[in-house]
Amino acid sequence: MGKCATPSIRHGKHGLGIRNDNGERLAELLDSRRLYHGNSLFEKPDRRRWTWKSPNGDTTNEIDHILANRKWSLLDVAVLPSFDVGSDHRLVRAKVRLNQKFLKKDYHQPSRPRRPTYDITTLEEKISSTTGSFSTTRQPTTNPLRWPHQMCRTCSSTNLVSTAATRPTSERSAAKKRRTCRMAVQESLANRRRSALLQTAEKRQSLKKKKFELVDERTVMTALKDENGQLKTSRNEMERLTVDFYTKLFRSDVPVPRTPTPPPEDEPLILPEEVKYAIRKLKVGTAAGPDNISSELLKAGGDSLYRLLARHFSKYLSEASIPEQWKTSKTILIPKKGDLTDLNNFRPISSYRLEKQLDNFQPPSQAGFRRNYSCLDHIHALTQVVERHREHQMPLALAFVDYYKAFDSVEINAVLNALASAGVATKYVELIANSNEGTSTTIQLFDKKLSIPIRKGVRQGDTISPKLFSTALEDAMRQLGWDEEHDWEDSTDIRGINIDGKVLTNLRFADDIVLFSSSTTELSSMLNDLDEVGKKIGLKMNVKKTQWMKNRFCDQGKVTLEGRDLQEVTSYIYLGREVNMVNDLQAEIGRRKRAGWAAFNSIKEVTSQLKDPKLRAHIFEASIIPAISYGTEVWPDTKKKMQPPYELPTAHWNVLSSAPLASSKEHIQRGKHRWGGHVIRRQDDRWSTRLTHWIPRNIKRPLGRPPTRWTDYFRKNISQPGRHWRTVAQDRAAWRTCGPR
Repeated sequence: MGKCATPSIRHGKHGLGIRNDNGERLAELLDSRRLYHGNSLFEKPDRRRWTWKSPNGDTTNEIDHILANRKWSLLDVAVLPSFDVGSDHRLVRAKVRLNQKFLKKDYHQPSRPRRPTYDITTLEEKISSTTGSFSTTRQPTTNPLRWPHQMCRTCSSTNLVSTAATRPTSERSAAKKRRTCRMAVQESLANRRRSALLQTAEKRQSLKKKKFELVDERTVMTALKDENGQLKTSRNEMERLTVDFYTKLFRSDVPVPRTPTPPPEDEPLILPEEVKYAIRKLKVGTAAGPDNISSELLKAGGDSLYRLLARHFSKYLSEASIPEQWKTSKTILIPKKGDLTDLNNFRPISSYRLEKQLDNFQPPSQAGFRRNYSCLDHIHALTQVVERHREHQMPLALAFVDYYKAFDSVEINAVLNALASAGVATKYVELIANSNEGTSTTIQLFDKKLSIPIRKGVRQGDTISPKLFSTALEDAMRQLGWDEEHDWEDSTDIRGINIDGKVLTNLRFADDIVLFSSSTTELSSMLNDLDEVGKKIGLKMNVKKTQWMKNRFCDQGKVTLEGRDLQEVTSYIYLGREVNMVNDLQAEIGRRKRAGWAAFNSIKEVTSQLKDPKLRAHIFEASIIPAISYGTEVWPDTKKKMQPPYELPTAHWNVLSSAPLASSKEHIQRGKHRWGGHVIRRQDDRWSTRLTHWIPRNIKRPLGRPPTRWTDYFRKNISQPGRHWRTVAQDRAAWRTCGPR
């Protein structure tokens, strides 16, 4: 399996060496059969991990594994080096926890003895002789005076014996009835779940959302760790820890003075058409607030509701004030990956007029929560930078910045100042200031509701919160002056890399930031400068999760933050795509396979009962193919590496079903062709387009065939003498005719 920086659900991060093809096959087996890899779950030194040694004694590998279908049952997996079994393999031992509930006594009952057989002639002779002896020896033994007392005593003892004999029978009967009732209830719930999922599948609705609705149980928090790492199980202690933690989290720590704003002017009234447009954009199936008004209810309100809400919203805008009930929210603790007893591993979840104005305030390097932008823009831009630097052998260093609870830490005054800098009208700034003044939230762990005041942060779950955060971050980063125009010939203090005369210093997707540099010294300086301006608005970098990597042409220095060395990695998962400095897709292909198996296992419960082959094919194409093909639009077209992710779940599906499936390979090729046309036709100067056209200047490419590029697919399949593929891509109609359909 090899060592893994980011463990998955099915295996841990501990291992020996680097994962090879057999390790990938084992990982696929874990996902397809829902097994857990025991060896990688426990940390051991390398000398206590290898299980096989080569005949010459120079090579050791871990090729003997213990797999289990229940993760909790494994207490330890270790190698026994002291046992010599006369083989080149070493013994592997697992300590297993067994649940006594499953060890039924019925499973261990001995077989009943067989009934004896008798000869009927012999039996009749013995009965006759015994009866005769009783008749000759019988004598009266009862005293007439004591007879009534003996009869009473006999009747009393008979009743006791009868009661004692019948009590176990009644108890067994009651237990049998209870067991039958439980089985009937479980069967009824299973049938209800099965029929609900089948109806959802037949309507071609979301199976994931329906499964979430069918969950009747609520997970109760059982323990929390305090600041010293001590485990607390008392409910009062857990509630106290929660209140202290989130009160400290939402407490304003950085004094940010408000910048003067121009006098407020009267803004246009809110129109009913605006309310109608906003309500139509609401997602259905979301949780209602404390007033129990759902989005479906608002959508069914009609024109009368739109006019009523427009009058109220216009009043709130003119007064720059909102009702006090709107200042109280409900917080639901959603666990992230990690220890669920650590409150740091929970994230709290709690206008269209401003959307265009705030989007125009953002640079092309910010793609988070912007219209017509996606994760694929930055994934494409990042892979193009790595590809060019590898081909032309230029130094490159990247830093992936992680902020500690960014959305909950930004100061409100910093957000308001940024809105003023973005040119937002004073009325809207004051309205947002009023909506964040005196706010509070409630958290309910058990029966009691815990009230927590909020003095900073933007509420996650609000539609405007991501844009408020991005605006505050952009206003802070403008103080660095990284994106200003520079004279590359005269200036010596230029950060980032030169892309055809324009400097590329960072790419942002909300709070996910990657920094670009050509040296480790410059990268350290950029990180510390960014940390300094971030602290002014309340943001704090997470030193443990902020990581960096470099290619083999960069210097061998270290990257530091406030004098502390940051962790250097060889790969990093950026926006759901594993990135490395050689654009090696092997690890990402394995991740796509595992995502496909996870999607396959999630729909198997429904598809195994469907009889319509077209409906089964639709569910497959809607669930599994997107999981397999995520990010493949920016992959280079190498047949050796592109073959495996298409065929694995598809081949398994074909065995189970005769449904007519669309080709996964053709789906991915169509997506790549469509994405290539979008990139070339764009006119908004975003980095994905600029980097696609970029050719490094004044740098001579080394001799020899370069590694496969992303553009080689289009150059090979579309370009012809006198017609370049980029020229064809400018014409949408012509581009559609020359690509896969």
